[in-house]
Amino acid sequence: MPWSNQSGGGGGGGGPWGRPGGNGGGPWGGGGGGGKTPPNLEDLLRRGQDRLRGLIPGGGGPGGGGGGGSGFGGGGRSVVVIAGLAVAVWLATGFYTVAPNQVGIETIFGRYVGSKGEGLRYNFPYPIGGVVKPNVGQVNSIQIGFRAGPGGQGRNRDVPDESLMLTGDENIVDLDFEVQWRVNPLKASDFVFNIQNPEGTIKAIAESAMREVVGRRNIQAILTNEQASIAQEVKEMVQTALDEYGAGVRIEVVQLVSVNPPPEVRPAFIDVNAAQQDADTAQNEAKTYASREVPQARGRASQIVQSAEAYKAKATADATGQAARFSEVYASYKEAPAVSRERIFLETMEKVFGSVNKVIIDQNGAPGAASAAGVVPVLPLAEFGARGQAQTTGAAR
Repeated sequence: MPWSNQSGGGGGGGGPWGRPGGNGGGPWGGGGGGGKTPPNLEDLLRRGQDRLRGLIPGGGGPGGGGGGGSGFGGGGRSVVVIAGLAVAVWLATGFYTVAPNQVGIETIFGRYVGSKGEGLRYNFPYPIGGVVKPNVGQVNSIQIGFRAGPGGQGRNRDVPDESLMLTGDENIVDLDFEVQWRVNPLKASDFVFNIQNPEGTIKAIAESAMREVVGRRNIQAILTNEQASIAQEVKEMVQTALDEYGAGVRIEVVQLVSVNPPPEVRPAFIDVNAAQQDADTAQNEAKTYASREVPQARGRASQIVQSAEAYKAKATADATGQAARFSEVYASYKEAPAVSRERIFLETMEKVFGSVNKVIIDQNGAPGAASAAGVVPVLPLAEFGARGQAQTTGAAR
């Protein structure tokens, strides 16, 4: 208390410092008088510390710590509590979140200790631990030989230093292509620790691989029908090189954007391509004609062969029949030669005169009959013959 209303010792008290005229007129009293003794500073400090401990959770009660050094001991505990809170806050900063398209790469003192998938994760905070979260879902694009316009649409400008390449037949081709890649989720740690400049590394490897592949082909094949095989071969070469480097990168696609001859000779190459297309068209038409005509020719040949075989069989059969008939006639002739000769003569005459106009004159007619050996001169024999031939022709029709 600042003062007391009671007197002490032999003196009376009527004021804050004792009664007037009493011994010890100072503020703390004096001599052996009855004034109030000076307050104890250590006791004041102890009381203040007790109040502070009462305000801090977990602090000791009044008089705690014991001994003459209780004031210093209470202050040390407060520092420890504050330091503990600071450590707890620091440890709490080790919590982190991994998104679905990320992989958490954890390190302790800079050394890789593991990879974590999506969700809430924990690692020792900085400066003991660290976390790198590469994006494994994003597809990145590298343009070689050209630069796209705003928004990645179209070609804003050409880069001849990257696009002009020498072919296997010592021509020059202007080739623009694009490489699409992403971080391999299974090798994200390799991507973080083994490769410093992913864009530059992939671009250099892809350009080198494309120049090697183009240098093994002729320009006509590059401009026409081998672009797909070129893109696939370059993709495989780039992926193999990156795997050897341990880059942790996966090449998605290599796409040829533009393949043209240099601008100075482009019109001549266009004419060559047009001529090549005309040649291909002519070849295709010839193949179509051949595919149509060859079967027809084979059919006609087969028909001729079959007709010849049929004629052969018929001629053979006729010859065999005639030979058999001749053998029969010969056998008859041996038995009756005169009759056989007469018969042969008549059959032969029938064949000879059967299809011609004829007039039969009886040479054995009586003498003097019909002055011309039985021939009547007034008969229109020529007219009768023409009429008979017309009748024969009509009957044949």
